[in-house]
Amino acid sequence: MVSKHQNLNWSQHSAFFEAMGVMDLQPILAELINSLKPKLGFLKRAEFGISQSGQKLGVFSGSFNPPTVAHVKLCQKAQKHLGLDEILLLLAIVNLDKTQFDFSLEERLEMMLAVAQEQPNWSVALCSHGRFVEKAQAVKDAYPDDTKVWFIVGYDTLVRIFERRFYLDRPMEEALVQFFELAHIAVFPRGEADETRICAFLRQAEVQPFAQKIDVLPTEPSLLFVSSTFVREKLKRGEDVTELVPKSVLKFLRSPNWRKNERR
Repeated sequence: MVSKHQNLNWSQHSAFFEAMGVMDLQPILAELINSLKPKLGFLKRAEFGISQSGQKLGVFSGSFNPPTVAHVKLCQKAQKHLGLDEILLLLAIVNLDKTQFDFSLEERLEMMLAVAQEQPNWSVALCSHGRFVEKAQAVKDAYPDDTKVWFIVGYDTLVRIFERRFYLDRPMEEALVQFFELAHIAVFPRGEADETRICAFLRQAEVQPFAQKIDVLPTEPSLLFVSSTFVREKLKRGEDVTELVPKSVLKFLRSPNWRKNERR
C-alpha cells in the first residue's frame, strides 16, 4: 500500500497540486487505502470529457515512472483510431509487479497532471486496487452507465493480464470474464512483439475466448523500444532524454527541486 511503499512529501509539491486544484493529496489517499471495494480518486477531471451515457473512454494504467512520449502518443493514437471521448491516466496505489520506484508518488502524479493539462479531454486518477479487473470495476462505478471502456496497453501488459500468478484468490477465467464484461483492450506492439506475434497470442486457448474484445492497433516503429525503464537508465548515466519524454515532463526533470532531491 502507499503507506508502506511510497515516499510521500507533500510540502515539496503542494504549490503545483494546489495550482491544479488539488488542495491536499492525503485525504484522497486515505479514502482509497481504506476502501474495501475498487475505487477511483480523481486529481483532474477532463474539461471536455465524458458527460453522458454511451460515450467512449480510453484508460491508460501504468506506473508513469516517468511518463514517456510513448505513453502520450499511444493514447493519442488510440483516441483517434477508436474515437475515444476521453483518456484517463490511471495510477494504482498498489502495484502488483513493483514495490520500489525511482520517482515518488507525488513526482509521478505531478508529471501525469502536467501531461494531462495539455489535453482538454484527459483525466488523471488514482485507483485503490491493482488488478485490471478491479480497475475496470472502479472505472465503471465512476463513469456514466453504458460508458464504453478500452484499456490501452502494450503487448507485455496484455500477456500479464493472462498470467495466473495475479489470480491466486480466484479462478483466472472467472476474473477475465468479469473484466471483459466491463471493458475492451486496445493493444499496441512493443519491443520485438509485432502485430503478427500479438495475433498468435490471441489464438492461444486461454486467450481466444476473449479475442473479439481485444483490438490490435498499429504503432510507430520509433516507439517500440521507448519505455520508462530506458528513460531512467539514461537519466542515471546523465544522458539526454529530450526525445523520450513530453516537454512538460522534461521541464519537471530539469527543475532545481527535482535535481536537488534526486536519488537515482
